[in-house]
Amino acid sequence: MGRHCINKLFWVVTVACLLVGIYLLQSKVPSVLQPLLLSQPPYQTPPPPRQPPAPPRPSSSLEASSQVAHSSDNTKRLLCHWFTARLGNELFQFASTLGLALTLNRTPVFFGSHHLPNVLKTFNQISANSSTFVNRCQKAATVREVSFCKFDDKFTHLYPGHDFTIGTYLVSYKYFEHHELEIRKALTFTDKIRNESSHVVHVLRQKHNTSTLIGVHVRRGDMTSERNIKLGYPQVSPDYLNRSMAFFRSRYPDCVFVVGSNSLQWCKDNVPGGYHVHYLTGHSPAVDMSILSSMDHTIITFWSFSWWVGFLNPGTTVYMKDFIINGTSIGDQFNPGGRDFIYPGWIPL
Repeated sequence: MGRHCINKLFWVVTVACLLVGIYLLQSKVPSVLQPLLLSQPPYQTPPPPRQPPAPPRPSSSLEASSQVAHSSDNTKRLLCHWFTARLGNELFQFASTLGLALTLNRTPVFFGSHHLPNVLKTFNQISANSSTFVNRCQKAATVREVSFCKFDDKFTHLYPGHDFTIGTYLVSYKYFEHHELEIRKALTFTDKIRNESSHVVHVLRQKHNTSTLIGVHVRRGDMTSERNIKLGYPQVSPDYLNRSMAFFRSRYPDCVFVVGSNSLQWCKDNVPGGYHVHYLTGHSPAVDMSILSSMDHTIITFWSFSWWVGFLNPGTTVYMKDFIINGTSIGDQFNPGGRDFIYPGWIPL
């Protein structure tokens, strides 16, 4: 019994001491803090911080390139190009520079075009022409191709910390083959060109509504000068026209050949007899290109204008198999067989 009383007394004294301690503690805390000590709610995990809404994602890398070209962000590195030569060459320079800019995540900047602002609907949207970019491009290091019809791999390994100007002709589909959908979208003709060419195509299809339409482009003109022959520019022969037209007639007996050329009289004198032929006259080169690329299939001859007719056409394309003349200045610009120039799937004849 005595031990039980002692234990009971011990717990009474302990509880009393605790109550006295709490009273003394509260009496030393400023009154303004006492409510906080007495009424703290149970701890709750704070809500996560609100994230800012993500910016809208461009529907394609082409649109992203266009947006960057017009943005005020001057920190992104530039890929600059000054145009040279005529329409077909300018299209290669535009497509290749744009393709490399997309690959390298750079802003494409273009100067000096004599054709594309009035030919391509997207050109002014994609090109960046602010004075800031002009100044930067003038200070940029310049890198040029070794051969203008061979793919030059060094353009894909430019130092990422510098702006660059690239040149000169860039005549190879390999510069933009990894962005072909974007490039095709960028190569949209203006409404004026499309309306004129669509009217011609509509009339042709109404007149020959059961026929297969074959576009034919013949490049001669300046290519036939003595100087250009010595340089190694190939010459279109009547034999090639005969082979290529016979190739398509064997596949499509009811076919009409729609011919565009800078030497129409030569074509009229040398196109084989027995074919149904329509000659394009009175149009600009860009309209001719749009018409020919809208045909069912194409026959092309040589150089950049013909190349784009074949590339933009959805059907079968045949080309001159002997367009490279070895041992000449022009012939040396190509790989064997022109593998960096000829688009995959085209048929040599």
